[in-house]
Amino acid sequence: MQTIATTNLTKKRKKSKQVTPDFILLGIIILIVAFGVIMVYSASFYYCTNKGWSPIFFAKKQLMLGLVGIAAMLFITYKFDYHICTNRTLVRAFYYITLILATSVKFIGIEANGAKRWIQIGPIQIQPSEFVKLAVVLMVSSYIIRNRSHMNKLWTRIKAWIIVVVPTLIVTVLGSNLSSGIVIFGIGAVIIFSASPKIWYYFLAVIAGVLLVVGVRQLAIHTPKGEDPNIPVVNKILKGYRLDRVRAWIDPFSDPQDDGYQAIQALYAVGSGGVFGKGLAQGVQKMGFLPEPYNDIIFAVICEELGLVGALLLMLAYGVIVMRGMAIAMRAPDYTGAFIAVGISSMIGIQAIINVAVNTNTIPTTGMQLPLVSYGGTALVVLLATLGILLNISRYASVEKLN
Repeated sequence: MQTIATTNLTKKRKKSKQVTPDFILLGIIILIVAFGVIMVYSASFYYCTNKGWSPIFFAKKQLMLGLVGIAAMLFITYKFDYHICTNRTLVRAFYYITLILATSVKFIGIEANGAKRWIQIGPIQIQPSEFVKLAVVLMVSSYIIRNRSHMNKLWTRIKAWIIVVVPTLIVTVLGSNLSSGIVIFGIGAVIIFSASPKIWYYFLAVIAGVLLVVGVRQLAIHTPKGEDPNIPVVNKILKGYRLDRVRAWIDPFSDPQDDGYQAIQALYAVGSGGVFGKGLAQGVQKMGFLPEPYNDIIFAVICEELGLVGALLLMLAYGVIVMRGMAIAMRAPDYTGAFIAVGISSMIGIQAIINVAVNTNTIPTTGMQLPLVSYGGTALVVLLATLGILLNISRYASVEKLN
């Protein structure tokens, strides 16, 4: 297996600017956003009507946020120069500001659904963890670029991991946002893996990960419901409610009215869709069974209404984004573009995998939006702006190799 650090990127390339971005990537992104607006309407109209709101309440907001995000994406695509990300001062400032915002959630955050993940700035609410994801991409990339000739040294890799682990812990522990913590850690792992000339220790990491999953499973089984484990440090991350979710994942029908409820209803929706689905807007589970069906659980609605075919087409679209992103990384004229493209591509892929896995009860329930589809403010706009950076890099990539 070759990593970016050992590919032909080791040869300095002439920076030849491409007039147009990767239109295949751009088109797929806009199609998914449009699809998201349609599915948010389908998933939310019953919920909105029940609340006495307009049936298009959430869909209208999603459309407006999507347009704002697309405008930001296009602006960054054509007017931004990703080489500004080589400015160490700017990157470090952005990184530390996002960490401060993520930490402030613990003290001034707005609580919703039992968790503090948002802060109020003027008339808008923002979710700092969304900015932290991008900050980690830029900070880790910047660090590796400055130290790429020393990435075979243990201490150099340890410092790279510190850049990743610190925000992971802040978002997970202080922000009570395990899913975003997993994404942040995953993004950092992919970038560091791409830059590492030695990969054998990643196999050890996989073994450690398997052992960790087994250990958490056993801990959940032997810890009383609702109680934190009696293990220092571990009880700061694996809270009682998280272990309850693990037990519900193992057997959702053991607690069908509480922790297992969402998993059961999602599985009913996924299973009842069959191959071609019941038809757009014809789903039943969104009618009072699935909690907030327009949000994290929207993939289950997609499966029920559009079936296996619709779900696979959506996953194919995400796959195209990831593959085009990795192609841009391999054809980027410099290390900056390569590592940032890898980080952004992995961000989309990891988030999509986690959401689908939760909706199919492959992993325990955790709050993770389906990229570009689930209803959301900060997440949608920031993600589209981030994809603008990827598209901007594509303008500098080798034209003949991207098509």
